[in-house]
Amino acid sequence: MNNLGLKVLSVVLAAILWIVITNVDDPVGSKDFDNVTVQIVNEDVITKLDKVYDIVQGETIDFTVEARRSVRDDLKASDFKVTADFTKLSDVYAVPIEITCPKYGDAVVVTGGKDQRMIVSLEELVNETFKVNINQKGEVAEGNFVGPTTANPNIITVSGPKSRIERISEVVVDVDVTGASDSFHSVGQPRVFDENGKEMDVSYIDFNENYVAINVDIYKTKEINLQISTGNPAEGYVMTGIEYEPKRIVVAGKEEDIRRIRYLPVKYNISNATEDISEEIDLQEELPEGIIIVGEDKTAVINIKIEKMNTKDITIWPGDIDFKNKSTSYSLYINTTGPMQVTVMGPEKELNDITRATLKPFIDLADFKNGSYTEHINFDDLMVHSQVTISPEVSFDLALLD
Repeated sequence: MNNLGLKVLSVVLAAILWIVITNVDDPVGSKDFDNVTVQIVNEDVITKLDKVYDIVQGETIDFTVEARRSVRDDLKASDFKVTADFTKLSDVYAVPIEITCPKYGDAVVVTGGKDQRMIVSLEELVNETFKVNINQKGEVAEGNFVGPTTANPNIITVSGPKSRIERISEVVVDVDVTGASDSFHSVGQPRVFDENGKEMDVSYIDFNENYVAINVDIYKTKEINLQISTGNPAEGYVMTGIEYEPKRIVVAGKEEDIRRIRYLPVKYNISNATEDISEEIDLQEELPEGIIIVGEDKTAVINIKIEKMNTKDITIWPGDIDFKNKSTSYSLYINTTGPMQVTVMGPEKELNDITRATLKPFIDLADFKNGSYTEHINFDDLMVHSQVTISPEVSFDLALLD
């Protein structure tokens, strides 16, 4: 008890023993943290210069720390404050990254990655306006069609680095119409796409409106006939055929409007036509206001056959004439003698099939009484486009039998 040297030795040995026990039971070790996001401080330093920055390097970092096991085991990335203070931006646009652990203070020591830098590039801040395009997603309920869609605002201002803004091709807002059967309103966030149709990151882009209101009109659909009329071609010509497709079209509109439309009449003017016509016509222009054609193709293809009228002379005799519906109370006496000249006008193909045998001339006597008559001759089974003239007319008498 009175030996000072032993007292000192015992204190030293106790300290050594405490250190040994502590390091065995709660040893110091390292721990790695990867892809930890760096928080930017005082970025208004850049905006005051009417500039915007883009992070070239150092948006996330990796680092290593040392701490005793009792602390190390509980460490999480969220326990660290990793910052880049833009007030410390160097002339080469480098910002030192500071790593601290407020929760544990000096009990945690950064041993790896503590001297890292964030590298940024500065660009001119620009504003540009774009039309808001609406992108339809999904399909409406059967029997319905997406009519006019409007965006509010329909023009949006985009701000950001010049190099990024110049890449923007369009601003799009999505609207989901899946199963819709009535008009509705929606709200969407704008997205931006480059000229290749690839969606762009908007992290460094600002919109003057972060949300866009969309109004969607849902129309009812209806299938109707297409009816095309033409009139007559130029004098001396005849229309011998008309073909067009489609024969039926699907239209859409508000329910009260679609109920009123039964077919689509189209008047195609051929009044001066002297040759065949092959053309596309815009059907949408023919529809009433508020009615639209469903589908991308809004045209009809029309083919019209125009032929020149030729003439053909055919000789017939009074005996060729059929006097129809003659009463048995009358005797018939034909006064006209000799041949009669019939001139037929029509398309060449039809004229080739018309002969004396096919003309079948007749006079209907159903309403005729006793007396003398001079009448025009009618013809059965003429071709549809043929015209006939005859000279002279036929003279005959009807006499009442005694």
